[in-house]
Amino acid sequence: MFRKFLQEWYVLNKTQRRGALFSLILLFIVFILKLFYTPPVDRDVIHFANIILTNTADSFNEKKSFKHDSLFFFDPNVVSETDMKLLGLSDKTIRQISNYRKAGGKFYSKESLKKIYSINDSIYQKLEPYILIPSVSQSTTSLKYSTSFQSKNNSPRFLKAIELNAADSTELEKLNGIGKVLSVRIFKYRNRLGGFYSIEQLKEVYGIKDSLFNIITQKNKISIDTTLIRKIHIKTADFKEMIRHPYFTKDFIQKILQARKKGENITKEKIQSWLSEGVYEKVINYTALD
Repeated sequence: MFRKFLQEWYVLNKTQRRGALFSLILLFIVFILKLFYTPPVDRDVIHFANIILTNTADSFNEKKSFKHDSLFFFDPNVVSETDMKLLGLSDKTIRQISNYRKAGGKFYSKESLKKIYSINDSIYQKLEPYILIPSVSQSTTSLKYSTSFQSKNNSPRFLKAIELNAADSTELEKLNGIGKVLSVRIFKYRNRLGGFYSIEQLKEVYGIKDSLFNIITQKNKISIDTTLIRKIHIKTADFKEMIRHPYFTKDFIQKILQARKKGENITKEKIQSWLSEGVYEKVINYTALD
């Protein structure tokens, strides 16, 4: 290879040799400079660059952790650190909210959550539909007025009345404590069930925890007409119809189909033998045996 290089070198004229030699020397100088030269470091630039990178990483991780199907309604004044974690908030943000509350800080509106500097506009927009903060008039800060306020707001003329099995999503949205997102969830779950037989079933709707359930039941007058429940005729219903119901498991349906195949009479007693007591009490409200 070196011999070939020498042969080609002597083929070049004098000017070409000088140009090639100059290029080789220049490349050698650049290599030496790159190897031994270290540019001066501006520590202030590095410091602020690290801050930007840290905040960007926190923001990116927070955005990744947010999933709309994992969000639920919450009051930032009382939500626990465990629930904040479930909401997708970073440890840094949870720490800031906790410290803010411990220092006596209080969130009086949805927008006040922006006081937490690690909650940027993107994060706030995702959380905003799920933030539930009682108005100042609803959450009295003085024990002196709490009793009179409670009796006033729990009186029938201040409560919004609704029949749960007949209301559409627009009517549900008007209830105290229920917004647009939650009203649609209640409406869809009611359709899957075939109607509610107990107000306690609202807790089965994704996003309704005990704290929110208490607000809904205390601030609204909710009635349930069980005659509107759509029942499943288990002696004739097919697998597809039954499996859509939240309470009808695959194992339970298979027992029904096997009993029908054998020509057995399906009674309440037989259904009760197939299910645990708690599940039976739920299922029986949606079964028609005649």
